Amino acid sequence: MVDLQDSYDVVIAGGAMMGSSAAWFLTDNPDFDGTILVIERDPTYANSSTARTNSCMRQQFSNPLNIRISQFAADYVLGFRERMAPHFDRPEEAPAPVLQSFGYMYLANSDAAAEVLRANYAVQRETGAATRLMSADDVAAEFPFYALDDVVLASHNPVNEGYFDGNTLFDTWRTLARKHGATFVQAEVVGLELDGPSVARVALADGRAVACGTFVNAAGPRA
Repeated sequence: MVDLQDSYDVVIAGGAMMGSSAAWFLTDNPDFDGTILVIERDPTYANSSTARTNSCMRQQFSNPLNIRISQFAADYVLGFRERMAPHFDRPEEAPAPVLQSFGYMYLANSDAAAEVLRANYAVQRETGAATRLMSADDVAAEFPFYALDDVVLASHNPVNEGYFDGNTLFDTWRTLARKHGATFVQAEVVGLELDGPSVARVALADGRAVACGTFVNAAGPRA
């Protein structure tokens, strides 16, 4: 059993993609010098959302904020090696995950649905996304495997939209967060002690309790 401090500045429940990401970004922040505990009940991550996701990203949203978030994500993945290299003893060993920009294809089968695509397209183009509107004939020319009898309009973005190797990001974040001082422990959070609206202490299944300044719930669909 790993010895734990009585308290940590940040306690994170869930050590997969979101938990390791939070730990990494904290340890990499020059304005943060606190202690971090990441609690993960299954270090194999076999049933985690991270192990089961396709690691996709898209920019075809109707809200500019969502589009900006995805643009940051694409930029981050494409520049991952450069971002991580300074933290490796041998910079050339920093991984370079690939973003497969096949894009999403949205198909409208009515005039009303087509108007939604056009409205979203205007927002996406204004925000810098490379979305394009396509007629049924346009789609047939590029993607002949589609059944297009009832298609009125299509929307597709072939730039920085698709899927990437999320497990590489996850493993790198987890490894570097530990290297930079975050503590990872196999345990399960079974209770929270509140101080007003905030979590003051977490109870573990093995009977231990740990106080925290901030609690991050990264337990995936169990959150």
